[in-house]
Amino acid sequence: MEDNASSVTEEESRLAALVRYDVVDTAPEVEFDEIVRLAAVICATPIATITLVDEDRQWFKAKLGLDIDETPRNVAFCAHTILGRDPLIVPDAKLDPLFADNELVLGPPHLRFYAGFPLLSRDGLAVGTLTVMDRVPRTLTAEQRFAMGVLAHQVVTRLELRANLAELQHARRELLAATGALEDRVQARTRMLEKASEAQAQAESLYRSLWETTTDAVLILDVDSVIRYANSSTERIFGHAPSDVVGQPLSKLQPPALRRAHDHGLKRYLDTGVKRIDWRATEAVGLHAAGHEVAIEIAFSEVVLQKQCYFVGFIRDITQRKQAEAALKAEKERAQATLRSIGDGVVATDGAGRIAYLNPMAERLTGFDHVAALGRPHAEVLRLLDEGAGLPIDIDALANAREGMPAMLPGTAMLQRRTGERFSVEGSVAGLPPRNGQPAGKVVAFRDVSLARELTARISHQASHDSLTGLMNRAEFDRRLRVALDQAAEHQQHYSLLYLDLDQFKVVNDTCGHVAGDELLKQLATLLSLSTRGSDTIARLGGDEFGVLLDNCEAGPALHIAEKLRVAVSDFAFVWDGNVIPTTVSIGHVHFCDHALTLAEILSKADEACYVAKDEGRNRIHSYRPGDVALARRHGEMEWVQLIHRALEHDRFVLHAQPIFSVPEPDRQPTHFEILLRMQDDAGGLVPPMAFIPAAERYNLMPTIDRWVIRNVFARIAKRDTGGACECHTINLSATSLADAALPAFIAEQFALTGIDPAGICFEITETAAIANLAGAVKLIDEVKRLGCRFALDDFGSGMSSFTYLKHLPVDYLKIDGSFVREIASDPVDRAMVKSINEIGHLLGLCTVAEHVEDAGILEELRRLGVDYVQGYGLARPAPFEARRAGEP
Repeated sequence: MEDNASSVTEEESRLAALVRYDVVDTAPEVEFDEIVRLAAVICATPIATITLVDEDRQWFKAKLGLDIDETPRNVAFCAHTILGRDPLIVPDAKLDPLFADNELVLGPPHLRFYAGFPLLSRDGLAVGTLTVMDRVPRTLTAEQRFAMGVLAHQVVTRLELRANLAELQHARRELLAATGALEDRVQARTRMLEKASEAQAQAESLYRSLWETTTDAVLILDVDSVIRYANSSTERIFGHAPSDVVGQPLSKLQPPALRRAHDHGLKRYLDTGVKRIDWRATEAVGLHAAGHEVAIEIAFSEVVLQKQCYFVGFIRDITQRKQAEAALKAEKERAQATLRSIGDGVVATDGAGRIAYLNPMAERLTGFDHVAALGRPHAEVLRLLDEGAGLPIDIDALANAREGMPAMLPGTAMLQRRTGERFSVEGSVAGLPPRNGQPAGKVVAFRDVSLARELTARISHQASHDSLTGLMNRAEFDRRLRVALDQAAEHQQHYSLLYLDLDQFKVVNDTCGHVAGDELLKQLATLLSLSTRGSDTIARLGGDEFGVLLDNCEAGPALHIAEKLRVAVSDFAFVWDGNVIPTTVSIGHVHFCDHALTLAEILSKADEACYVAKDEGRNRIHSYRPGDVALARRHGEMEWVQLIHRALEHDRFVLHAQPIFSVPEPDRQPTHFEILLRMQDDAGGLVPPMAFIPAAERYNLMPTIDRWVIRNVFARIAKRDTGGACECHTINLSATSLADAALPAFIAEQFALTGIDPAGICFEITETAAIANLAGAVKLIDEVKRLGCRFALDDFGSGMSSFTYLKHLPVDYLKIDGSFVREIASDPVDRAMVKSINEIGHLLGLCTVAEHVEDAGILEELRRLGVDYVQGYGLARPAPFEARRAGEP
């Protein structure tokens, strides 16, 4: 029965607190709507409310994401939240027995997630909640919970301000009602004056002398408020000489806004004898002769002289006092507002070391409210500990050691909250100046830095670790490798570097997606960590590349560990979407025990050794040794790659053109030319194509080079003067460009930019490249021929199945491989091959071109066989393309 009575009393108090706030069924207010929107943004939820719970319903003072204004209390989640002081968080209402059958869950708005933070009045009573909701299950982070708690506190603060304002207005009314009691005190003074009236005549001269010397203005008024006497101080306060105001109504010294009230009050007093204000000391405002208002304090008394009633007023200028009071009040309010709003906790102690003040942040951090903390020894409230030493921090000793200067708390300072929770803090202690020779206490300012220190530690970890795999990152690996290199040089300690590159990792990304690729990298990172020693450093160097630094490890054991890693990856079964994806790794190994190699050289040799392992078939290990032939070859190719990049960057490629002659008319000026490519080296010399083309093909640079050639050939054709002759220029395409799906669009774009005739362009591909990618070749030829271009098939006859594939390739020219043409005049087999190729080409409607025509005998044989076109050094050598003009050979 007692519990039930207690709960009824608490509910009545809670409803009384709600009435005190006077906010239910009021219009929307911007400040509450902004808090709701902020809560929704912080918690990333579509629904947020400020809910007030009365006797039989919940009503939304502010809302976001709901179309209703209230619901019955018996279905309200918030009705459960207000039963306690802690937040109520329901991750999934359908799984909560308390809410699973709630109509707000089963029907609109179909709530699944609920998080309510009670709005606690100053008496600790929950009048409502700050709530975020969602239609899908979820939860809140610790930071979101903290932010919601702060916002709930802000809602209550605004409600309290509303209530305090109402109470202040009520207090003002009570103050006015209490003024009657003050009149008695004035009457007492008046009685004293009446007793002295008998001696008034004798003392009149004395009083007049006193009034003239006092700094207060002295006025004597009759019952009509006409000034009958004014002393000289009247001019100092009001700017009017006494002679200017005597005989004038008091309104001459009153602001217009006060005149009517004075007249009514005096009349009421004369009619009833009832005073409404304290006549002894009343603050008011006077009117200066210059037109501005003057802050004054008035003391009035009623006297009777010769049976006539008069009022004597003593008026004091309190302008400076009011200004000082206003400044002091503003300063005090600023100080209190600052202490309330700053993020630091502030605790002040008295001279005896007892708590004298806590600001709101200190209350939250210590767990003690201001009332409970006042008067307690500071060590009971401010429980500061040194985390390193595990001992309490003596703030008195810290402050005294600095002799009045602020002393910083130790960097390992922790605060133990009243609940026992500990967290990191930083701050300072300062002693207050002594008062009357006695100690005045201390001020401690501190802040919670646990999150900052945690973030610092996290940032430090992230700075040295890969975010995906958790392994060391490239920067940290380089740092440790640099330390190892110094150790090797100083102590002859043995180290080995393993450079691992996953084989065909791009296939996983392309076929299964980057999510699968990331998961594979994470699993392999764990696998590699388990397959190395505890003293070794393993890092993700970028993409699908890993590095392993083997500490105190000679070459033999290092290769054993490398083999162990290779086997582990090869045996690993990566399963994605029910499919098992095989994995292998290529490993480069470099051993060092001195400074024979620099840091950059070690990394470079390991990388090159890894790529040699890939070149030799993948899933293997290549160990670098001085004089390594395979590495030297790769290094040479890499130098060519650098030269190619510089040539592309600085436009060092050079175009040549070799004429192609018509066999029936060999003396006629040629109109058909094959474009050939050369490259300038750093010294300005020309490099033949077969010196750099293999490296360009190996490192996938040919598509870029092909585009450079197309762009520059088109641009130069557009500028050439052909003298009206219709020329055809043949441009070679590499095998890799056959798979470039964007190449036709690029070619079309260049035609549009230059305006040249597509019929004058013939693209040439080799038979070997076409057969290796027949589908891609056919597709490319079809798309480019639709632009109006022609195609030639080069080196025909070199493949094993040339004739089989020829009928599937829609080319216009068939170029006979030069190996057959060179000996055609002396070798009957070569002659027969050329004859067959020429006849089959003609049967298919193709024009034939013979390459490597080096003398007149070869040309004569080709004429007898009926070949259409010829080219070779015996006819004309290649010349710079831009040098030719109309009429030139």
